[in-house]
Amino acid sequence: MTPPPADPARAIRDVLLLRLASLMAFPAGAVLMAILERGWLSVAALAAAMLGVSLIERRRVWQALGVEVTTGPQAMLTGLAVRTGLLTGLFVVTLGVLALFRDTALSRQLGWPDLAVIAFSAAIALGTNALSGAMVRIEQRQGPGADPDSIVIEGEIIDRDPR
Repeated sequence: MTPPPADPARAIRDVLLLRLASLMAFPAGAVLMAILERGWLSVAALAAAMLGVSLIERRRVWQALGVEVTTGPQAMLTGLAVRTGLLTGLFVVTLGVLALFRDTALSRQLGWPDLAVIAFSAAIALGTNALSGAMVRIEQRQGPGADPDSIVIEGEIIDRDPR
């Protein structure tokens, strides 16, 4: 029995919504850290988790492409700095808005709420990335004119034939 024809527009929309959820997981975590009145250590740990998820996703895509993965320490430090700056900015803005309505007392340590928010954010990002990648591969296999000698990575067709 053959599967029913897939709607490419719906599949693309679903993949893009999953990618949007993946992109928003860590900024939402930074806002949640501010709401829970956690400290700057939690934001730094959240940025480190964001960098880790990014490296996992890059390795998954690079391995699917057959590319050798090399990541230098300078690239990782730059990535950590950028992510820390982004998440700290969201954290501070959210704290500023919350300070208009209530007193805030930030935590000076890492605790189970920090670990829960970090784990939840990372799980959402990893899960949605894996699901969107799987949806792209399934859509490519079921789509009209599917070529068994090519693969789809993030919407691009990569021909395995080296011609």
